[in-house]
Amino acid sequence: MKKLFLLLFLLAISFTSFAQEIPFKKLKLSDTVAIANQMQQLGEFCDTKNLSELDVFKLQLISGNYNDALVIFKKRIKKTPIDQRQYLDIYMHYVEAKLSNNFKDAFKKSYRKYVKNSDDIQVINLDRALIIRDPTDYYVSNFNNTYNNIKTEQISQATAKDLVKKYFLKTVFSSTRNIYFEEIKQDHKRRYVINDSIVIPTKDGAEVPIVLVQRRGNSEAKKGAILISSVYASSNEANAMLAASKGYNGVITNTRGKRYSKGPVIPFEYEYTDVYEVIDWISKQPWSNKKVGMHGGSYNGFTQWASMKNKVHPALKTIVPMVAIAPGIDYPLENNVLHNYSYSWNFYVTNNKFLDFEASNDFNRWNSLKNTWYKTGVAFNKLDSLDGQVNTLWNTYMQHPSYDDYWKNMIPYKQEFAKINIPILTITGYYDDSQRGAMYYFNEHYKYAKNPNHYLLVGPYDHWTAQTKPEESLRNYKLDKTALINIEEELLYQWFDYILEGKSKPSILKDKVNFQVMGTNTWMHKPTLSAMTNDTLQFHLSSDNHKDIYTLKSNPNNSKIKMSIDFKDRKNMTNTDYYPWPLERDKINLKDGMVFKAKPLKKDIIINGSFFGNLEFSINKKDVDYSVILYQLTPEGKYFHLSYYIGRASYAKNREQRNLLTPNQKTQIYFNNSKLISKKIEKGSRIVVVVNINKNNNAQINYGTGKNVNKESIKDAEIPLEITFTGNSSISLPIWSYIE
Repeated sequence: MKKLFLLLFLLAISFTSFAQEIPFKKLKLSDTVAIANQMQQLGEFCDTKNLSELDVFKLQLISGNYNDALVIFKKRIKKTPIDQRQYLDIYMHYVEAKLSNNFKDAFKKSYRKYVKNSDDIQVINLDRALIIRDPTDYYVSNFNNTYNNIKTEQISQATAKDLVKKYFLKTVFSSTRNIYFEEIKQDHKRRYVINDSIVIPTKDGAEVPIVLVQRRGNSEAKKGAILISSVYASSNEANAMLAASKGYNGVITNTRGKRYSKGPVIPFEYEYTDVYEVIDWISKQPWSNKKVGMHGGSYNGFTQWASMKNKVHPALKTIVPMVAIAPGIDYPLENNVLHNYSYSWNFYVTNNKFLDFEASNDFNRWNSLKNTWYKTGVAFNKLDSLDGQVNTLWNTYMQHPSYDDYWKNMIPYKQEFAKINIPILTITGYYDDSQRGAMYYFNEHYKYAKNPNHYLLVGPYDHWTAQTKPEESLRNYKLDKTALINIEEELLYQWFDYILEGKSKPSILKDKVNFQVMGTNTWMHKPTLSAMTNDTLQFHLSSDNHKDIYTLKSNPNNSKIKMSIDFKDRKNMTNTDYYPWPLERDKINLKDGMVFKAKPLKKDIIINGSFFGNLEFSINKKDVDYSVILYQLTPEGKYFHLSYYIGRASYAKNREQRNLLTPNQKTQIYFNNSKLISKKIEKGSRIVVVVNINKNNNAQINYGTGKNVNKESIKDAEIPLEITFTGNSSISLPIWSYIE
């Protein structure tokens, strides 16, 4: 029967092949045997011309050509470094097991041998890639969604190839996940002594959980401890194992209420006391030499700073905050504008004692919620009413639109930075979502402390790669080779060995401020942030217009550039391109915001630092949320996203106190908290600036009434926003002189 079906399938194909269309009959996904047969047939028909070796392998495997697949895969895997083979090794063991008489037994036996013969770092990377960032559920849903979205009875070659490749990922990982999970976890027990049930009481009667990881055969001697403080229970064990393999005690503590501790989960509010008490507990343990170092990214970067709010514990010798968020500064507010991505995060970390992946990955729910909110125009503080589930943490955010005591109580504030006197290494990236949080700590520490021993390393990294290891490309931009440093496994422990063991300082830290200059394959090293630049390139907005593009001029002028936003209009959005993804694009949306273009540069320059601006305008509202995006238009005609700023005009002078605008009166708004960057801008490039008003489904909408923005709604949108910018408005780029 199967052969007859295949014959009919191929006959049908022969009549349509001239159009490269393949007959396709939608089947029930629950009929796994029929789906497998259908994918096998599609795989056999797919044209492999111009496909990569890896893609050819995927098609051959799904087609059942295991011997041919194995031959081509062995050629492919040799081209991949060992530390990047976590997925490829799964493929290798899978296809070899398919050639055996008992797939499960063969896969288990070969994978167990593979794991046992791997070193500590290799197994830790397996854990990170396959367990912590378990891709299986995504691959299953990705195939299922793609399949269900096919509405025609014929599909193209491209669609067929895409479908088969997605089926490959679904099949391989769903059929092996339970096996490799168990083998990796059993191997951890062979290598490490892991105590994950420690709970200690806090002075105020709460509890915090602790995980202790030590390398077997090396757990008796007193050693330093590497501590991670995190709200992400069960996601940092690999980091603790890495610390143990590097010769330290690996310690994890989680937010009170997480893991096996009693009480509700309360992010942010108690880390400033709880983490200090955990450090104190570590210092009193028999395995501790009373030297503690901390590291971690994002929330785990915030907790390091929180631990020093009141005072620095004597045992805390150094911290390495990577991509550290600063509550109230850059998360969940960015320059006092509240984004809605934090809404789902609250459920992810508070729904249970560990992490609620099901809620976090319910993208249909979150996309539907933000789209419904935008279309209906209800107030931002009604988001959980639309969702149908109370979001306690979100409602707390609603009460604190300014940088008030709620936020200040979480991290050091002003003079509290002065007493922080331990060595610190801050790491962030030009495209890190939390860069401004990381830079807030760095700037405030230098502002209030005397001669702080605080280093900064920043490069072309995002929120993830700035705390791990960058890949060759970031958002379609190929990184310079010199930017490809292993932060997590090498730089981090070079620093800890330097501070805790007295070894050499990491060679890349040649001065206090260390940054990779994109496009030059070099790093620069300066004593301060201000030393990054020795000149400023200033542009003024001009109404001179050609094909919907305004002009950037070198001098102030008498221009008046008008813009109107109808907040009642929910068919359209504004400021949808401010986020830098991809970094380089063929075009930008000339209808989204006001686009200004400068003359071609006569010489190469390097932009070094955060661009700043002074916008002069009059507006018929009491407030406005605005954005400024900075592009390089290359000589080849590509738009490269350099940096952006988004903020609320009423907080421009002071994030702690709202100062409303006077309608229809000229005002000046200064900003300088844009994303820092370093990049060579070639001769012939043009600087392009996009000025916009924020109105989309990703953040609250400021209708300009002067009321609490969280309480404003579409009912406040009767009168469109009218804003007129003058030619005194300027955008300034910090540069490191012209390259001769």
